Amino acid sequence: MKNSQALLEQGNAAAAQGRWDAAERGYAACCKLQPGNAVAQHNWGVALLELGRAHDAIAAYERALAANPRYAQAYCSLGIAYQAIGVPDAALVALDCACQLDGQNPRLAIERARVLVNLGRPAQALGTLEGLAASQPRNAVVFNLLGIALKQLRRPDEAATAFGTAIALQPAQAEALNNRGNLQLQARRFKEALQDFDAALALQPDMPWLRGTRLYTAAHLFAWNGFDAERAAIIEGIGRGARIIQPLALQTLVDDPALQQQAARLWTHAACPRLQGATTTARVRASRKIRIAYVSKDFRSHPVSFLMAEVIELHDREHFEVIAVNYGPASEDPMQQRLRAAFDGFLDVEALTDADIAQACRSLNVDIVVDLTGFTDGARSAIFALRAAPVQVSYLGYLGGSGTALYDYLIADKEIVPAEFRACYDERIAYLPSYQANDRQRPCPDRVPGRASLGLPESGFVFCCFNNPCKISPELFARWARILAEVPDSVLWLLGEDGHAPAELRRHGQALGLDPARLVFASRADRSTYLARLAAADLFLDTLPYNAGTTASDALWIGLPVLTQRGRSFAGRVATSLLMAVGLPELIASDADEYVARAIELARQPARLSKLRQQLVSARAECRLFDAPRFTRSLEAAYAHMHQRAAAGEPPCDLELAEPT
Repeated sequence: MKNSQALLEQGNAAAAQGRWDAAERGYAACCKLQPGNAVAQHNWGVALLELGRAHDAIAAYERALAANPRYAQAYCSLGIAYQAIGVPDAALVALDCACQLDGQNPRLAIERARVLVNLGRPAQALGTLEGLAASQPRNAVVFNLLGIALKQLRRPDEAATAFGTAIALQPAQAEALNNRGNLQLQARRFKEALQDFDAALALQPDMPWLRGTRLYTAAHLFAWNGFDAERAAIIEGIGRGARIIQPLALQTLVDDPALQQQAARLWTHAACPRLQGATTTARVRASRKIRIAYVSKDFRSHPVSFLMAEVIELHDREHFEVIAVNYGPASEDPMQQRLRAAFDGFLDVEALTDADIAQACRSLNVDIVVDLTGFTDGARSAIFALRAAPVQVSYLGYLGGSGTALYDYLIADKEIVPAEFRACYDERIAYLPSYQANDRQRPCPDRVPGRASLGLPESGFVFCCFNNPCKISPELFARWARILAEVPDSVLWLLGEDGHAPAELRRHGQALGLDPARLVFASRADRSTYLARLAAADLFLDTLPYNAGTTASDALWIGLPVLTQRGRSFAGRVATSLLMAVGLPELIASDADEYVARAIELARQPARLSKLRQQLVSARAECRLFDAPRFTRSLEAAYAHMHQRAAAGEPPCDLELAEPT
C-alpha cells in the first residue's frame, strides 16, 4: 500500500510539470498494485487523455467509477473524454451524473454547458452560462462559451460583447480571439477578423484550422505579405495530416484536386468523427413517388436559390415529392417566399440539433437528401454523417467532394470531373449533360446604366470581375496587370466590398506599373441593380483556381462574355462547363498565357466581341445552360437511377445521364 501511494505521488508530481509520459507510467504502476484506487485510476485517465489516448482514458475513468460510483470528478472527466472522441450525447449523460453528485461545482456546470453548445443546443446552455457569468464575472472561459452560444442563437452583437469580455479578462486566450475573429469574418468585417486571427496565431500557432482561416481572411483584403510562404506551409501541413485549413478556403489557394481531396478528408473526419462508424438506419420505400429533401441554410436571396428556384417549381409532381429542410432562419425574404410556395413541404428546423434533423428526415421516409450547402459557411455535415436518408447527394453549394463516404453521389458533368481526375473524388459521380441549374425568371435588365453613373470612364474598354475578392490571387492579378498594360484605354472593374481593400490592391497595382485610377470598385447592390451593372462591362475575366459560378451564369445571361482558364479541380472547371453549355468554347483558355493573349485580342477586336454578345443574347432562349425544363428532367433521371439502385439493394455507382429529348 505504501509503495502504491509513492507511485501515485510520483505520477502527480510528473503531471504537475506537464511530463505526461512519466505521469502515465507512475499511475499505471500504482493501479497495477492497487486496481481499486479510484483516484489513481482517474488520474491515470487524465494522463492518457493528455497523451491522445482517449479510449484508454475512458476505460480508466470507468474503473474509477466502478471503485467509487459517487466520484463526480471522474464523471466530469469521462464527459470530457467522450467529447474528445466525438460522442457528445454520451458526454452529456456523464456530465449530468457529475452535476447531480456535485451541483455546486461551477466547473461541472461549465463542462455541461460546453457539451450542450457542441451538441447545437445553445438555448439549453444559455441560462446556465448567464448564471455563471453573473456569479463568476472574472471567468474568461465562461464568457467565451457564452459568446459561442449567443453566436449559435444568431445574436452576433451580444456574442461579440461576450468574446470581448473573455479577451479583456484573459488577453492571452487564443480560443476567444479565434472565436471573435470567426464572428467578424461571418459579418464580413475582414480587417477586424484579421487582427483577431493574427493575435490568436501568435499565441497558438498550431490551433486547428486557424492558419488557413487567417490566410483566407487576408485574401479578402489583398493582404498578400508572405502569401507564397503561407500557402506553401499550408500545403505542407495538409501533407502531414495537420488540421490546418478548411476545404472551402483551400479551393481559393490551389488548383490541385488531390490536395483538395486530402484537405476534405481531414476536415470531414474532424467535423464528423462518428462518420466511419455510422450505419444506415434509413430504409428504402417502395412508392410511386420518390421523396426528395433539399437541405440547406440558404433558402433565401442567395446564389444557390437564384439557381435552383425554377428547378423546384418544375419538378414532376407525378413522380417526385420535394421537401425543403431549412436550417437557416425563416424570413419574409422574397426568394424564400417563392420557394415556400414551390416546395411540397417547407420545414424550418433551425432550432433542431443535427441528430433531430436526420431523424426527422428518416421519420418522413425521405428517399434522397440533397445537400445544397456542403462545406460552405454554416454547414451542418453531421446531418449526413448520421444518415438522414438511404441516398445522400451533394450538389451546387460546395464545388468539390467531401473526401469520404459522407455522400453517396456528387453531381457533376464530364467537363467538371473528367476521367483524368476521377480518382480525386470519393463519391460516385452522377454525370449530367450540364452541371449547373438555372432560373429563367432571373431579372434581365432592359436598361443599361450610363458608365459615368457607375464610376466608369465613358470611353475605353471595361474588363470586370465581380467574384469575391478572396478568389483573386497575386498571380492572377499579375496576369490582369499584363492585360491592362496591353490595352491602354482599359479599366478593371471589381467588387469593392471592404473599405480597406481597394487601397491595398491599388498599391499592388502601382508596384506592377498600373495607374491606380485604372482599378474601379463597385459596392454590393441588389440583384437587379447588379445585373444591370454587368451589362455595362465589355468582358468578364474569370478567376482561377476558384471560378465564377452563379456570377458567371449571371454575366452570360445578360450577354456579357466570360473568359476563363480551364483548371484541374472542380471549382476551377465550373466556368468551362458553363461556356460549353452556352456554346462558346472559344472563351476557354488552356493556360495562363493563352488567357492573357485572348483577353487582349478580344479587347482589340470590338466586332468579334460584339458578335459574341449577340450570340449570347440569341442563345439565351435555347442553349443548354438556361434550359431549366431540360435540366430538371436530367436531374430527375439521375434521382430515379439512384433510388432504383438503392431499392434493389445495389451500391451506388457512377451514373452517366443521356441528354433528354
